[in-house]
Amino acid sequence: MTPLVIALASNERYVHGLYCAVASALGHISGERIVDLWVLDGGISQASRNMLGRLVTRFGRSVRLEFVPIDESVFCGATLGPGKSHMTYSRILLPGLLDVPRLIYLDCDVLVFRDVSELFDLELSHGKVIAAVPDSETLTLGDDSPALAAAMKLPAGDIYFNAGVMLMNLDELRKQFFFQHSIELLNSWNANYRFWDQSAINFLLHGQIDALPTYWNRASWQFDKQDNNQLDCVLHYTRSVPWLCESPGPAQALFEQFAAQAGLVVNRTSAEFKLSRRRWFWRTAMAPLRAAVFSLMSIFYKLSGCRKKAADYQSVARYWLSYVRHAASRQRMHRRRIVEIQKMRFDVTHYETTRNLAAENTAGI
Repeated sequence: MTPLVIALASNERYVHGLYCAVASALGHISGERIVDLWVLDGGISQASRNMLGRLVTRFGRSVRLEFVPIDESVFCGATLGPGKSHMTYSRILLPGLLDVPRLIYLDCDVLVFRDVSELFDLELSHGKVIAAVPDSETLTLGDDSPALAAAMKLPAGDIYFNAGVMLMNLDELRKQFFFQHSIELLNSWNANYRFWDQSAINFLLHGQIDALPTYWNRASWQFDKQDNNQLDCVLHYTRSVPWLCESPGPAQALFEQFAAQAGLVVNRTSAEFKLSRRRWFWRTAMAPLRAAVFSLMSIFYKLSGCRKKAADYQSVARYWLSYVRHAASRQRMHRRRIVEIQKMRFDVTHYETTRNLAAENTAGI
């Protein structure tokens, strides 16, 4: 059977996420399939590399782990990404770095609760070079960059895909010189695109992306809106970094529960974590005022004849009104689900659980 190839990318700041993403992915691969695990290394400490190495050796199947150093300077002309780095661009290096025909790419802010070998074995449709899930927040090309869509003569209303989980045909991407074209686009259109390498993937590969079912890349905020804790998906923390800061809700509790059982304690006493809690407190406290202000602004613009602005402000006002109206029921539901999550037990028999190692790794982040 063809080895299952999985690639992720991380620096030291994202090691907690990387560890949990790998642990959850390997824990759900059935059978004795060989797994080739590649980590694009943007500055991971030796202690963290050792920790990940000990993790993969504890699985009964054959897992081969390789770290591939990357040089972010190749993206120096591109818009700076999250964490004030260019690490997010590393996935477009894959066709040139790895001599394999295809692979699964995973962001390191995911938890995997289904067998990704199903995705790896998927047959791409004719003319498609990547498979991904339509984005749940940025719905169209125009929502990313209307200027870029116009310049490339692409329909601004066409579907936009999230690049956090992808099946990639590297052979075809190499034939299309995807990396070279990406660098040219990113440098030429600096500050005109919103989502870094994801923008390059969507615009350059327009019409060549197969749409996957949502369960292959489910946003954590969608999980929070469920009325149950059903998983069987790849959960993607698109709006938060749950090991560094708090986004209160079931998804946060789920990450902390999984991390704790995997042997990594989330440091809730850090300055960044405390700041995130204060922000959430004020977000909730200011919600009624925001609802009122946006409603008044909508009325003002409507009377002024600015229909577009009036509609935009009314849309935001409705969001905050709904947020306030359903606050009590939402909190009750979240409390119930969090209690259920705290009782969950994951198969972590092969995971690294040494507390000293967890403390060492926490200190390094």
